[in-house]
Amino acid sequence: MLDIATQMVVKWARFGPKEKINVTADFTSLTLDSIALCAMGTRFNSFYHESPHRFVDAMLGVLAESGARAVRPGLATYFMGSVQKKYDDDIATLRGIAGDLAAERRAHPVEKNDLLNAMLKGKDPKTGEGLTDESIINNMITFLIAGKRSCFYGGISAVVGIRADLCGIGWRRILATAAEK
Repeated sequence: MLDIATQMVVKWARFGPKEKINVTADFTSLTLDSIALCAMGTRFNSFYHESPHRFVDAMLGVLAESGARAVRPGLATYFMGSVQKKYDDDIATLRGIAGDLAAERRAHPVEKNDLLNAMLKGKDPKTGEGLTDESIINNMITFLIAGKRSCFYGGISAVVGIRADLCGIGWRRILATAAEK
């Protein structure tokens, strides 16, 4: 994880002080790259490319459309064929990448104490059954999406705190300013 955080900071340093940095996008990349590496032993390498990894694009698409569907009448979605196609394609991309990662690990096992190995090798102590491929794929996607939220906000809070301490502002002033708004 330190490796990936270093990649982000090096990217920022290369931009220089006058360049605008998309902190939200970079923290999304940091979070998902870290989770993918720690939990599944794979690298998205987001900081080495201009555009996000296909998984990130698809995940953001699914989340945006899922949010829109929560407030849109179901009948409206029925008539939005191109939106439905993109939603289906994004889900297929998520499932395809997760499935490929699991298949690659099965084909080329590594002795690693990570989440993917636990799902692939783990057995229920009572039944002796393991997880189905479908369940593994669903869980991989869920861990990345759910982990993105908690890790993302934790990282942002840490940077704000470090920045505040470096500038001598302190947390109380930040919280007081936020409460005023």
